[in-house]
Amino acid sequence: MGATRFAKAMAAVVLFNGALFLCAQANVLAGEREDEAKRYAQQLRTTKDSKAKVKALTELGALAQIKKGLIAEALPDVYKAAEDKDPAVRAAAAEALGKAAEPYSKAGTILVKMLKDEKDDAVKIGALRGLAVMREEAKDALPAIREIQKATAGDKKSKLGEAAKAAATAVGGGKGKKQ
Repeated sequence: MGATRFAKAMAAVVLFNGALFLCAQANVLAGEREDEAKRYAQQLRTTKDSKAKVKALTELGALAQIKKGLIAEALPDVYKAAEDKDPAVRAAAAEALGKAAEPYSKAGTILVKMLKDEKDDAVKIGALRGLAVMREEAKDALPAIREIQKATAGDKKSKLGEAAKAAATAVGGGKGKKQ
C-alpha cells in the first residue's frame, strides 16, 4: 500500500514538472520568435541586397503563419517590398502578404494588380501563392486567376499554370478548373 502511494505521488510530481517545463519552453520559444521577427524586419528595412530581402520576406511570411502579431511592425516594409525593382523581392513580398493574413481589401488588390500587370512569372506565382493562402477571402481574385489558367492552358508544364490551378482550388473552394 505504501509503495502505491509513493508511486502515485512520484507520478504527480513528474506530471507537474512536465507541464511546468512545457509552459516554460513555450514562453522561451515565443521570445525567440519575436527576436527573429525583429531581426528579419530590420534586415528587410536596411539591406540593399536582394537575396537578403528575399530571405527576410520568406522568414517573415513563415513567422506570420505562426502568429500574425510577430510581423506587425514589418508590414509597412513588406508592402514597400511589393514595389521593389527586383522581381524576386516582389515575388517574396507577394507571398508574405498572403501569409500575413492581411485583409483582402488591402493586400488582395495589390496581389491582383501583380497578376494583371507583372511581366515576370515568378512575381505572378508569388501573388498566386499569396492569394491561395487567403483562401475564400480572395474570391474576388478568381477572374484574374482564371485568366492566367486560360493563358497557360496549352502548357502542361507551366509553373505559372500549376500555381494558378492551386490558387483557384484554394480560393474557389475546390474549383481548380475553369467554369
